[in-house]
Parts: sequence; structure tokens; C-alpha cells
Amino acid sequence: MPKSTTNPKIQSTSTTNTAIRIPSDTYKKISTQADQENKTVSSIINEVLRKYVTWDQFVSDIGFVFLQKPFVRSIFEQVSDEDIIRAAKTSCYTGMRDAISFIHGRNDVDAIIDVIKLWLSASKFTNTIINSENSVEIRIQHNLGQKCSLYMGALLTKLFADLNMKPEKSMLKDHSMILTFKNLQSKK
Repeated sequence: MPKSTTNPKIQSTSTTNTAIRIPSDTYKKISTQADQENKTVSSIINEVLRKYVTWDQFVSDIGFVFLQKPFVRSIFEQVSDEDIIRAAKTSCYTGMRDAISFIHGRNDVDAIIDVIKLWLSASKFTNTIINSENSVEIRIQHNLGQKCSLYMGALLTKLFADLNMKPEKSMLKDHSMILTFKNLQSKK
């Protein structure tokens, strides 16, 4: 039976020591990546496992697909602003709301932020999300054009509207976006 321990460097995170068998060539690739990123093999494996249990195992069930960024940018450029906003507020919103419910079983600020982070991380979008007592600021670098910013802005605005949070500031640019939502429900 695996031994459960608590790592003193990580606050209140319980870990389990276990042995697994992986192919040698897979281990070599992970080891090379760990060296390149100045990480441990264990940390790389933990990142992969966390991504799997929090995102990858759900994506097909909740309707997400992986597409190449140049294709997505090209499609966005062919669609009118109105159609992008309509899609973001209807079917895309429903899919993201389902993801939040499927992964967390609740709809609150922390659940929305976590799923947004998972989505952006899986999409390889650089992002920063600052959740303070009074606001939530979301910064995303996507490099997919103004219409992607429009899409993400409409989608995120609709998700936070479920919590009666309205955008306080909005900056939608060609390659990035910043949205700040006023948090009317302070943290407890």
C-alpha cells in the first residue's frame, strides 16, 4: 500500500509515495524536459497527472476539441462580431458552464476561475488571474486577433454575470485582453 505523507514545503498538500512502471523512452523524454525546464521528473509527472484528472479526462465529455491556432484565427476572421458574441453567450457559455459544473459541482467564483485557468493552460494561453476580495482581474495573451478577444470577453462576461458580477474594466486588443469584474460577493 502506498505511503501517504505531507510535504512540509507545500502547505496542507498530502502526497502519496508510490512506484509505477513507465516505458524507458517515456522516462527519458520526461527527464529531458525536466532538465530543460529546471524541474524534477516528479514535478513534470505531477503536472501531467493533475492536468489529466482536472481537465483532460473531461474535455471530450463536455464538448471541447483541440484545433490549430492559425485555423481558429482564420475562422474568427470570417465570422461577424454579432455571431461571435451570440455563440459566446449561448452554446459556448453552456459548454463552459457545463465544464464548471462537471468538474466542481458548484458555480462560484473559485470554480469559474479554476476552470478558466484549466482551459487557458490547456490552450497554452499565457494568463494571469487576480482574485481579490473586491474584484477578479483576468489577463489573457492569446495572439488570435481582436475577434478572439471579443469572443473571450463575451463568454467570461456571461459566466460572471451568473454571479451578478459585471465587468468594471475591459480592454480587448488584437492579441490580448484584460477584464476586471467587480466582486459583489466578498470572500468568507
